Amino acid sequence: MRTPDIRQATVEDANALAAVYRSAYQENRELGFPASAGSVSPVTVADWIRENEVSVAAIDGEIVGGVRLERETTHRAKLSRFGVHEEYKGDGIGSELLAHAEEQAADRGYTTIRLTTPERHPYLPVFYRNRGYEKTGDHPLDNRSYDEIIMEKQLR
Repeated sequence: MRTPDIRQATVEDANALAAVYRSAYQENRELGFPASAGSVSPVTVADWIRENEVSVAAIDGEIVGGVRLERETTHRAKLSRFGVHEEYKGDGIGSELLAHAEEQAADRGYTTIRLTTPERHPYLPVFYRNRGYEKTGDHPLDNRSYDEIIMEKQLR
């Protein structure tokens, strides 16, 4: 496993990060869990970078993953747009990126981090549970053929 360099995204990363999301979310589409991030444009990604905290993971200078943190309340951050390029899945990059996002959230004073994920996904709920997240509710989706669950983790 190669340890990724994780840093704050810049607008200049938008093209590469959009390509990562299209690759990362392709598997979910094939599994029956399509998400808008699977067809996101660089312009939209640049907006995310300007408006939120977005981190990227890079291997040898190539962006291979990304994650977005959004402020929900004074004490809770939302983790979203979390993905790793298909060629790098299974290399531990997702775990490193998630740990980085959790550390960022804690450093900013958040006590809870929240996310949503498809409940019937074959491995994502387990991935999060294994990292301390617990289901705290249901998140019905009107525009999809599947629903998601809300998972939260208490931070230090």
